[in-house]
Amino acid sequence: MQSYKLYTLLACIIGIFSSATAQTSKSYGVMLQRDGNTTPIKLTWNSDNFTSAYIVYRKQPNTVQWGTPIATLAATDTTYTDNVVSGTWEYRVQRNLTNGKFGNGYILTNATTEPLHNKGRLLLCVDYNYVLPLQSEIAVLISDLVGDGYTVDTIHVNRGEVVPNVKQRIMNWYYHNKNQSIKPQTLYLLGRIPVPYSGAIAPDGHIPDHKGAWPADVYYGVDNDEKFTDAWNNIDSATGTRNDNIPGDGKFDADLIYPDSVLFEIGRVDLTKMTTFGKSDTLLVKQYLTKAHNFKNNVFVPNRKAIIDDNFGVMSGEAFAASGWRSFAAALGKQSVDTGDFITSVKSNSYLMSFGCGAGTYTSANGIGNSSNFKSDSINTVFSMMFGSYFGDWDSDNNFLRAPLCSEPMSLVSVWSGRPHWNLHHMALGYTIGSSTQITQNNVDGQLLNPKQQAGYVTNAFPTYIHIALMGDPSLRLFYQPKVEALTATSTNADTTQCKIMWAKQPNAIAYHVYRANSEFSLGNLIAITTDTFITTTNFMQGVNYFSVRAKYIEESASGKFEQLALASKVEFAGGVKAVGVQQIENNKIDVTVYPNPAKNAITLTGDFNQAAINIYTIAGQLVHKTDAVKPMQSLAIELPSGVYFIEVITAAGTGYRKLVVE
Repeated sequence: MQSYKLYTLLACIIGIFSSATAQTSKSYGVMLQRDGNTTPIKLTWNSDNFTSAYIVYRKQPNTVQWGTPIATLAATDTTYTDNVVSGTWEYRVQRNLTNGKFGNGYILTNATTEPLHNKGRLLLCVDYNYVLPLQSEIAVLISDLVGDGYTVDTIHVNRGEVVPNVKQRIMNWYYHNKNQSIKPQTLYLLGRIPVPYSGAIAPDGHIPDHKGAWPADVYYGVDNDEKFTDAWNNIDSATGTRNDNIPGDGKFDADLIYPDSVLFEIGRVDLTKMTTFGKSDTLLVKQYLTKAHNFKNNVFVPNRKAIIDDNFGVMSGEAFAASGWRSFAAALGKQSVDTGDFITSVKSNSYLMSFGCGAGTYTSANGIGNSSNFKSDSINTVFSMMFGSYFGDWDSDNNFLRAPLCSEPMSLVSVWSGRPHWNLHHMALGYTIGSSTQITQNNVDGQLLNPKQQAGYVTNAFPTYIHIALMGDPSLRLFYQPKVEALTATSTNADTTQCKIMWAKQPNAIAYHVYRANSEFSLGNLIAITTDTFITTTNFMQGVNYFSVRAKYIEESASGKFEQLALASKVEFAGGVKAVGVQQIENNKIDVTVYPNPAKNAITLTGDFNQAAINIYTIAGQLVHKTDAVKPMQSLAIELPSGVYFIEVITAAGTGYRKLVVE
């Protein structure tokens, strides 16, 4: 039976020892990129003076086994041409170093293919504290997610809810949808969603003062709870009590998830306990959501460059910064990767990607800076990989790993990369950071199996351990293109049985994809692909329809060309009948919120009112539910068929209308 070898560090504590050779971490990260987009596929990489040979492997992207090498090359070679002419392939180039160690680089490349329309279901877990104060920002977030191809489901979670209950709600969502045509894909934890803790680990090597339970968001994505017991770990050696793990304390025993795996992509935006920034966590999350919206909608467009600030070096072959060298080259090209001081560089220039490492504390990394720098300085980078002692344990106060998310104007992602290495090369072809997270969490490094195999990606250490986590929106991708503008939908006849959808021509777009849905929480079905700037259609239902248009572009990265869709622009159209309340549903003269929405068999109203009368209408105007006296936070049972409805809310302050989707 295969098993992971126990990992023993000769120089376990980060920052104490380093290699005496003249090598740098760059030797351990082969900077692969594709030369053009023609066939056959030609790969190029950086030369290195400490190389004895190169070994080239190729596999299909959904497999983990690299198999036997397809080529062995001389130490002076920096190119390889593969005569494969179709399909998507992943390559690994291993650099055999003269000191007996290895460097590696990875690239995913293909022929230009159709873009992905349906990105699956995304469960948005929203901290109850944000439901009302961030109502507008959350609505914009959902609109952007839907516009990017996700079907969005939402649940609200209390901060005091116990972790297993939250897990059960997430798994209920997973099992309810796993056999549907649109399957569970992503979990977005927004706010102080209860934090699972697990293990008796110290990935930064600080034993005993940092050995114990670490935050473990992977718990929410692993179906098998057999190893997530709370029975046998009994450790309290860490400084403070947060990492203590004793039987029955609500913290789990598991150190790693192998041989299980994380079922979906997981990302967290939790900005609590970040008092250094002088803002409440509500305002910090509001700021983050605005930044994310601006990035996705091209309000700011960073330079397609990367910066690496490596304050560790080779570190006996661990070469933490190799994560950056290989990932950034595959995405942006080896000529677009700079070195320099992290804070100074991102203050004076913008970088899409960045890596910084140095001996750490919970709130700093030597040579990089401290959490306060992310408050006082402009941080012009979006995707950050960082590494150093202590701060990978991200649930600490004013934590350095979470600090970029609190900064301005554009930082959105932060991960602790080095133990294990993260690999972001898939993002070069349009994959999300959530996808890279799941790949990293599930990555089985074949060199740490017994017996060894050519499988997975190099990790250094701690593969599939519970501490691997994404700080940021899991739906984010590297590249976004401009949306269509001036979208309209108008009837072309008196009985509104035919609709003309028009939009403005978008420079550089090669086509437009048109979708129709009967819910605002999904793109629905693709009904047309056109190079024109209009369509005329009868492909809609009676009542409210949601038409979306996405511009299609040819995107090019250092891994090749691929087709990618911009976020959707959306317009409503009432077909067949004049829908009651369509023009009134945005009436916000009264303060009232309806949740959950979509709903199944019950709704709750919140707002500044003492009592309200509720009328629910179909989109054709038929009254289907009436309640004369509803109080705030009162659960109201509804038994309605799936569809779109309008709620009329009558209070002493006036009357308002809200849209309701029943699943």
